[in-house]
Amino acid sequence: MRKSLLVMKAEIKKQQQNDYHSYFVYFSLLVWPILGFWEIYYTYRPFEAQGRELLAFLGTGFMAYTCFWSMVQNAWSMSNQERKNGTLEIAFLTPANRLAMVYGKALGALLQEVWMFCCFCIFVLFYTKTLRWDNLALLPLFLMLLLAASTVWGGMLNAVFLFSRDASILMDLFDAPMTLFAGTRIPVSCFPQWAKVISLFFPLTYCLNMIRFILGLQKQDNDVFVSLAGLIICLAVMLFITKYLLDKVEKHNRETGKLQFY
Repeated sequence: MRKSLLVMKAEIKKQQQNDYHSYFVYFSLLVWPILGFWEIYYTYRPFEAQGRELLAFLGTGFMAYTCFWSMVQNAWSMSNQERKNGTLEIAFLTPANRLAMVYGKALGALLQEVWMFCCFCIFVLFYTKTLRWDNLALLPLFLMLLLAASTVWGGMLNAVFLFSRDASILMDLFDAPMTLFAGTRIPVSCFPQWAKVISLFFPLTYCLNMIRFILGLQKQDNDVFVSLAGLIICLAVMLFITKYLLDKVEKHNRETGKLQFY
């Protein structure tokens, strides 16, 4: 366990030194999500939507979405960097725990990329009086929920992107569908039945259901424990896929000397 934590710490430090060493990087990581947030808000605002309620709904949606989308973006960029820098083969010659490596990559990007925008969204929740002093104790709960779910999601994506010849199409498959069907901008309850079924495949859906239910933004028919059970199943499946890919690719590498599996 201690060795795995050291591997994750090393991956986080490596990413910080390689990708997040400039104030301009952090500035862009804050400004562009905020601009996207206000774009959506003022798109819906003319349609007689309640101002503060809409802000709180979009604030939770964008905060969770940014965590998950940063994992997609990081997996794509890391796959290019690891291949171009020649560090992918070197990493797999080490005795380091493979799961710790991919989760370290995911966690490092998550901590670096989204903390400022999450602070902005928390301010929005305070402004809309959705997050108050009497329910402030819930804040660490849903932040840890997002952290854990996003890291497992990111670990799976890193495993997929690192060993693919060209997984750029996944950038499209995991962006627009996740934005639409997970309920970041539109409540899932408004969808037709077929769209609700699609939403069940995204762990972001369950995270948003629980966060909005806890904060009183969503009066869902299903119990919050149903969403928790769905999230646990999703995370277990993603963990299995990640471990399966890492083992299969490493076995393929031992037989052929190549890390490109698909």
